[in-house]
Amino acid sequence: MECGLVIRSWSSFCEILVTNEQVMLGSILDIGGHFGIVSEMRYDPETRIGTRQRLIAKMQIFGRLCENRLRSAKRPVIPDSRARLATKDQLEKLLAQKNRISIGEVSGTDARACLNAEQYDRHIAILASTGAGKSYAAANLIAQFAKKGLPVVIVDTHGEYMRLLGHLSMQGGFGVSIHTVKYERAGCDRLKIPLSDLKAGDFSHFISLSDPQEMALSIIVDRLLGREYTVSDMKEECERLRSDQVHEATQQALSRKLTRLERMGRGVFERHGTDINGLVKPFNVAIIDASLASQGVRRSVISYMSKQILKARMNKVNQMDGVMLDYPLLFVVEEAHNFAGPQLSHSCRQQLKRIAAEGRKFGVGLLVISQKPSKIDEDILSQCNTGIYMHITNPRDKDHIKRSFEAISEEVIKGLDSLDVAECIIAGAMVDIPFIMCAIDRIDVENPSHKKFEFKRALEGGSGKFEYV
Repeated sequence: MECGLVIRSWSSFCEILVTNEQVMLGSILDIGGHFGIVSEMRYDPETRIGTRQRLIAKMQIFGRLCENRLRSAKRPVIPDSRARLATKDQLEKLLAQKNRISIGEVSGTDARACLNAEQYDRHIAILASTGAGKSYAAANLIAQFAKKGLPVVIVDTHGEYMRLLGHLSMQGGFGVSIHTVKYERAGCDRLKIPLSDLKAGDFSHFISLSDPQEMALSIIVDRLLGREYTVSDMKEECERLRSDQVHEATQQALSRKLTRLERMGRGVFERHGTDINGLVKPFNVAIIDASLASQGVRRSVISYMSKQILKARMNKVNQMDGVMLDYPLLFVVEEAHNFAGPQLSHSCRQQLKRIAAEGRKFGVGLLVISQKPSKIDEDILSQCNTGIYMHITNPRDKDHIKRSFEAISEEVIKGLDSLDVAECIIAGAMVDIPFIMCAIDRIDVENPSHKKFEFKRALEGGSGKFEYV
């Protein structure tokens, strides 16, 4: 369908005089076999058609479609060429050809927005403001990977993925298993973390420690190094500290705080941790429900899972002794800004950085989800070669995205605040074109927010003719 005329052309861009109301931001157009996306639209005050200003669309050219492959355009498109809306068949040829998955439709069309699932291990980021629909985008993406057989492990900090993925799994193709953290739930196993997986500095996230107490704790942890131990073992070592090492008052105060840690970590910290081979299974999503745990415990869960997953995959690939994971997997971290902040001292940040830097060699993909991109370590975010961006208005978040993702154009960054709920821009390794705009598939589950104001007035009762003095 004809939709405009090329009035200006340079490099890999052109401007089109729009003649069809179906053209909008994100539309993919065909100009004589050259394909591109509308990245900006404006009304031109300089020229008019009758009493109306002309609508001009700026288009970024992807390349020329030859033998079902997109090849770079060596010259600008010819001015005065006719632009047409790309057809559904053309769009599906343009998009990913290998192991295709899809989480929605190309905006303004009924063509599926296809992604290359094989690029999962180059890491993915879903970034959006609160309420933009990032959980629905993540749930759809996770379900698509699981249907391909890729094991997925997600640390759920809000308890919402049981509802979303549980609904999607009912359609068939994959299963869901749930592990709780700290609290029991019928039909669920409980995730257990060995204290020996934590560093001495990590304990300050559970109990407040003075500098002398933290130094004394470091001595205890060093003594227990190489063993799997419990808080009781730490308390015993605390009692063995000599007066020439630690002041008596410091020793007594630390002993009381370890007693508090033992009470706080009951049901979480054990001598032996959960075997991750029970979590990582093909055609299955393992949800670790940490919604009722404290922030310190959640960070320990991230640290433990990150370390164990990467270590077990390294053992498998290199045929080394120790726990092995037979299958590659996708590790998903919700609310990533709480676990990967640049100033965070907890070991979870270092473990996530290691997966981001080394995970691809061993088949471990990382998916980080956040509404605060500016609070995520740039070293982690820059390793995410696919970005799914939804509605974002904060200038600091936009600037952080621009610094972390070198391939993202200024037009994409500008367009983030114009996206509607459940709309996104997808760019990077999983798409065969620079970027696409996508409308995320709906998940037909009941939305609890619809019931926020269903209050009932309390019934007023009489006194039954009694008088109270």
